[in-house]
Amino acid sequence: MSEDLEKQILYEKDKAKKIAFITFNRPEKLNATTLAMWDRINRLVQEAEEDDDVKVIIFKGNGRAFNSGHDVGELGFMHGYGTGAPGERKPSQRQRIFVDGNHFWGKRGWCQTILACKKSTIAMVQGYCYGGGLQVALECDVCIAAEDALFTHPGWRYIGPTTDVWLLIQTVGIRKAKEMMLTGIPVAAPEALDIGLVNKVVPLNKLEAETMKMAEAMAMLPADGIVLGKVQFEAALEAMGLGSAYTAGYILHTVQTSIRYEPGEFNLFKERRNKGVKGAIVTREAHYKEQNPT
Repeated sequence: MSEDLEKQILYEKDKAKKIAFITFNRPEKLNATTLAMWDRINRLVQEAEEDDDVKVIIFKGNGRAFNSGHDVGELGFMHGYGTGAPGERKPSQRQRIFVDGNHFWGKRGWCQTILACKKSTIAMVQGYCYGGGLQVALECDVCIAAEDALFTHPGWRYIGPTTDVWLLIQTVGIRKAKEMMLTGIPVAAPEALDIGLVNKVVPLNKLEAETMKMAEAMAMLPADGIVLGKVQFEAALEAMGLGSAYTAGYILHTVQTSIRYEPGEFNLFKERRNKGVKGAIVTREAHYKEQNPT
């Protein structure tokens, strides 16, 4: 593991309080996350889950964003797509499905690792909670948000409704889930509270204190009680369709990453190729300017 990776995803533990902290620490990139960073989170959650000195895991982000989603510069390339130059071969289906299944939404991926974690989990959210950041917030047991928090998934505007479709429906209801996914319009913290996407909204300067208050209350429970209780939640979610929904999620994401774009539709890969990462993001924001919150 590189030193940079350890610095990008921090892990700390308060042994006395039995609380662990997993921190997105790439503030200059609004905590945009790479595949290697997600893999580190996957490992850390599994380690904390088996650690008797941990009862609660808090996910947080340094800087003005919780997490702005997957690093746009890596999208596509991690599935094997090249630059689009003539003669390049399209990546195989097996290569693409292994990425989505083994690293993200499959049983080995970080999404199900967090959702099925046997310790209590909290997302402490400020600013942008986009893409993978939104998925972390959904998969945690509790989400506490600052008043400036915004929730969406940029991928919905790239390839349509995708990833944690089932979990979003279970959390906010089917009509709101459809609205969020079919428009990609970010949801502000007050509305997120109204629809059940978050548990509590607090001023930014009280976010850490309120999160710690919640974590300390959770840590009062017996360790065995937390673990066995979380297993019951896992069984209930499986009965409600968790397994098949996530399997469908990673298969469909593999298919969706090769959709065809028609004239006038925003094509991230084409814009990135022609204008670079920053130029592609600027073009995306201009394309959806009327729908973005002011």
